[in-house]
Amino acid sequence: MPNFNQSEYTQLKNFLSFYVQRYMPMDFLPPEKQPLAVLEAMEKTSPRMAFQGLRHAINDCVERSSRFDPAEVANLDAELANRRIITLSELRRRYSRGYAKVLKRGRIKNDTEFYLLQNVINDPTEKSPEERELLAKLISDYEGV
Repeated sequence: MPNFNQSEYTQLKNFLSFYVQRYMPMDFLPPEKQPLAVLEAMEKTSPRMAFQGLRHAINDCVERSSRFDPAEVANLDAELANRRIITLSELRRRYSRGYAKVLKRGRIKNDTEFYLLQNVINDPTEKSPEERELLAKLISDYEGV
């Protein structure tokens, strides 16, 4: 997988660990089915696939957090920074740039970009009809529909 960056992987994994613990408790799942256990098992067989799966999970976290009020984001960012974990605001900025790149390029290159656009189109915030139409076309083209 091009662009495999161990430092980025570690940053994202640390964020996911914190986020899952805080916002997505899954005590009802057996230990081997917990998100981080699944990720760590994937790391052993295919680090590249683990990285791709981790990026998808981060996209989901960014989408789920879209309804957080600004004060909650600020508090979360402060706690993450104190723990030397990448902040939610930074992840939002990174993924926003990714979104802009896809729109500028006019096509989706990979599954990570596909899920990012899926999250954007499914987000209930207002979008122009033109933006919705463009997103639908990019997604459709990627899916080969």
